[in-house]
Amino acid sequence: MDFRQFRTFVAAAEEQHFARAAERLGIAQPAVTQQIKALESALGYRLFRRAGRGIVLSDAGQAFLHHARQALASADMAAIVGRRASRGELGRLCIAYTHSTMQEAELPSLLRRFTQAFPDIDLELHALTVQEQLAALEDERIDVAFLRTPLGEVSNTIRLTAFSHTVLDVVLPAGHRLAAARRIDLRDLAGDRLVMVNDPPGVGLGQHVLQLCADAGVHPSALLRAPDAVTVLALVSAGLGVGLVPSTLSRFGGAGAIFRPLTAANKFSEVVIATRLLDRSATVIQLLALARQVAAPRSAVPR
Repeated sequence: MDFRQFRTFVAAAEEQHFARAAERLGIAQPAVTQQIKALESALGYRLFRRAGRGIVLSDAGQAFLHHARQALASADMAAIVGRRASRGELGRLCIAYTHSTMQEAELPSLLRRFTQAFPDIDLELHALTVQEQLAALEDERIDVAFLRTPLGEVSNTIRLTAFSHTVLDVVLPAGHRLAAARRIDLRDLAGDRLVMVNDPPGVGLGQHVLQLCADAGVHPSALLRAPDAVTVLALVSAGLGVGLVPSTLSRFGGAGAIFRPLTAANKFSEVVIATRLLDRSATVIQLLALARQVAAPRSAVPR
């Protein structure tokens, strides 16, 4: 049995005439007769009986018709679902991100546009550190990662795509000696304790902050490490030091934190999208295509 025979049977049952079924299907009448006979042979019972110049369903044929229609509908739906999945319109997408990247406009905007464009794709979101994201990508536990550079040593099986640049601001506790300054030079912070994200050496926002300080010839008097940038703000607000964080976090600062622009030239934090190099998933391709539309070029970043 095949679906061609099912379609021929349903057409003949609905037309109650082999010639009309042949015309409807666009095939010769002998082909209809042959397919019905082959189907009856496979089933082991008659589907039709003659009635005047036409045909009517046998009792077995009447019972078979309902399920034949269901089988054809299921086959059509399977083809449609498969086609949609091949275009990246169905399925599941597992996305990881660092805490601070979700606080910027671009990533929530991308997720909103993606879910609007592909409502039948289930999103699974995980907040992970940079190192956890890269490991999860290689192990195929996630599909896409949004993380801050630098990334340290990255496997050659991972592809990186630029996504956004965010201005870094100095965050000071209220009452700090530089609170009245319009802009701050990193060298003015040499005597302060630096509160920073506890990234591994050479990785993420923590490394970028240390590199900016080193480039400015600044060696903080002490370091206080925090698990994420929002915690950095809380510790600075409590008067435990100063920090460098994405300016987009200013709404979390509260009354105890003051944000000031940097005078440094390289005062940006970059977010990249990491995917597996050999991943040809249509869903991932769709996300990357939308990301190119959402991504903010560095020249467009204010200040």
